[in-house]
Amino acid sequence: MTPSVPPSRRHPSEGWILAAVGAAALLPYLLYHAMFARLFWFGDELDLIDQFNRMGFWKWVWLVFAENFVPLFKVLWGGAVLVFGGSYGAMIALVWLTHALNVALFGRLLRICGLGWVGVLCCQVIFGLAPSNLETLAWSVQWSAVLSLTFMLAALDAFFRQPGITRPVVHSLASALTFSRGVLTGPLVALASLLAGRREGRGVRIALYLAPAIVVAGLIVLLAEGNHQHMRGHGAAAFVYGLWYFCLNPAYDLLGIASWGWRTTLLLGALKVSLMGWALVRSGGRLRTLLLVLLAFDLGNAVLLGVGRFHTGILTVNSSRYQYASLAATLPFLGFGIESWGGRFRGAPVLRLVQGAVLAFLAVALVRYWPVDLDHFTDWRGTDSRRILFLEAAPDPHAVPGIPFMTMVRAKELIARYHLH
Repeated sequence: MTPSVPPSRRHPSEGWILAAVGAAALLPYLLYHAMFARLFWFGDELDLIDQFNRMGFWKWVWLVFAENFVPLFKVLWGGAVLVFGGSYGAMIALVWLTHALNVALFGRLLRICGLGWVGVLCCQVIFGLAPSNLETLAWSVQWSAVLSLTFMLAALDAFFRQPGITRPVVHSLASALTFSRGVLTGPLVALASLLAGRREGRGVRIALYLAPAIVVAGLIVLLAEGNHQHMRGHGAAAFVYGLWYFCLNPAYDLLGIASWGWRTTLLLGALKVSLMGWALVRSGGRLRTLLLVLLAFDLGNAVLLGVGRFHTGILTVNSSRYQYASLAATLPFLGFGIESWGGRFRGAPVLRLVQGAVLAFLAVALVRYWPVDLDHFTDWRGTDSRRILFLEAAPDPHAVPGIPFMTMVRAKELIARYHLH
């Protein structure tokens, strides 16, 4: 078992180390900045700008759409569009800076719950540098998912650090108001409270933790027109989609597996469940509580994605935009396994050097792999879009990249009005 590490007993330098690893997560963005600079406003981004241009900013902020009610994200994202004068480069920089913060928060949460340094650094390095996060970190509307995880990590961090109620509730509400699947944050904190065994006032605390999710989910169910309103006859498809998501992610993309089918799905699923089960049996204290919460997070994402995305087809379950949450949910189990194995040799100085060298090699390998898919992605989402919008002599009037129902004339009006560049 791995004991918890009370915050008061942690060395002051730990915060700086965790922050430094968070800053190192910016390496792919900094090293391949020329590629990221090709990106341009695409699809949903132009649609959102069109909406607040037609409706007015504050009316648009409160609009419920699909399975989403995300006014906080809209204020932040729409405000950034206006404040940065239409600079897409600034929008992507915001996404990456938030990601770096998440990597630091992720490491701090794992340390608070008792995971050793080797396990923590392994989790931070993979989560921070994994190229499977490409679409999440190279499309500004995905700032929604990144921000939601920021608030989820902050809520859990506040819960495990202090027995207070206010901060976890506020962070849970913020998570729910930035991303549809952020409604999971409140129930996750409530589950942590239930597992932690704090009996005094537990019922009131759990009710308060759940309140943000209940309110936001209620608004979505009542007002939004997503798949959840039309599930009759689609339960099996939603279940299969969620099951494949859970089994395949994050290993399928992270390991670069080429095969596809039910055998691969079952094998990866069995390995994932075995790792999670082993870690839950072997861990204890705060760490076991956190691992159970992260398992619930992974399963919750699988259910919500099954309901919300089954219509897109089973081949989309390993989409790059779904990897971010899956990595955060799964990596601590791997980190615990690595820490448990390394603990057998704790005291061998040579092993520490080997562990450091392996982590460094892993970081370099992950960073070097980014251009493989980034080059094509930024051509598609940037170079090609700019050519279609600005250079082609007689483009198809309905060929706006990523948003075929918008006319080219309207897209150019928005570009000129908001100085999109």
